Amino acid sequence: MIMSLEEENNPYKRNVYKTYILAFIFGIHTVRGVYYPYMTDWGGLTFFDIMILQSYFTLMIFILEIPSGAIADHLGRKRAIILAALTVALAAFFYSVYPLFILFVIAETLWAFSAALFSGTFEAFLFSSLKSYGEEKKLPKILARFNTINLIALTISAPLGALIASVISLQFTMTTLGFIYLIGFIFSFFFKEAPFRREGQTEKYINLLKDGFKELRGNKILRVLTFDRLFIDVLIFFLFWIYQPYLKSLGVPILWFGFINSFMNITNMAFTLIIPKMLESYKNKLRFLITVDLINAIAFMIIGIFINAILGVIMILMIVAFGYPRFLIYTNAINNQIKSDNRATVLSTINMFASILRAILYPIVGLLGEWNVYAIFIITGAMILVFTITCRVKNEYLE
Repeated sequence: MIMSLEEENNPYKRNVYKTYILAFIFGIHTVRGVYYPYMTDWGGLTFFDIMILQSYFTLMIFILEIPSGAIADHLGRKRAIILAALTVALAAFFYSVYPLFILFVIAETLWAFSAALFSGTFEAFLFSSLKSYGEEKKLPKILARFNTINLIALTISAPLGALIASVISLQFTMTTLGFIYLIGFIFSFFFKEAPFRREGQTEKYINLLKDGFKELRGNKILRVLTFDRLFIDVLIFFLFWIYQPYLKSLGVPILWFGFINSFMNITNMAFTLIIPKMLESYKNKLRFLITVDLINAIAFMIIGIFINAILGVIMILMIVAFGYPRFLIYTNAINNQIKSDNRATVLSTINMFASILRAILYPIVGLLGEWNVYAIFIITGAMILVFTITCRVKNEYLE
């Protein structure tokens, strides 16, 4: 991407291009494609232990949102990004130094702190940079590019991580990730802090929660859309944690884990573009939603009933295709129900509900996984089917 002379001379414009580079660096996740073998074969954890760690991680992000916002407000957004990059690098090194549960807890704490710092700070940093030269309206497009670049890096790095695990060791996949994040840490020093108005982040966050609850409580249609979307989305999200135990139980070689993860990312990218176009062609959007949910329910149950690796991978990709972008069916409908001045507040509150629900369900999924990994797929599919049958959404809500 070639910059004009004006862009070269504007340090805040260069921030945008630097974020694309950072998106790629932090997307090179060498452990993602072999996470389950790493945690069990090298880390010595059970599936239940992994889910407990993830529940802890999710709750820590929620708890750390307030102090991380205050830190970003006090130190500045550039320094907050630098700190976030450093802590996630340290988290990877803590995870790779020795297979000990307490070290993994420390690593998850650092990772959660980094995620909490990044979550609001990065978008705010980009907005301030764009606002400094009057192009803040480009933020959605730039964030979309950021996410796409990040996903491309994830797709490329998944087979790389599997190759490192097969040729060198599982432990070295995490060590490699630590060094990659260190590169991101060093690179983050090259950002230029744009002027911004300092705010009381703690008070702002508490008010955000109050306003979000108030909006949901007073709008029945918004409540119906939110919780009908949320329950099935959370169930589908668990595919990320259970597909690798499933593949391992079938004896699929670790090298293939990375390629399957890449296929999932490619499928996700493709159907994120396809689903909105399919939705436009359907006059009855509720029927389209029900069709999508039935596809997901049936795919989950097929994986659990028919114990076959090839069929299982096809169904996994089917769930990624129709499950991962499912939230897009609700996007316009939910946004149409929210007052413009409360949009970010309500959307953040919805995300908070999703995080709490995941944190509660992680240990339950862990216990089921210890009992029978195939049963998780059957139960998940059955629950999606129940939520589909009892769906309270009306077609006019989705218009």
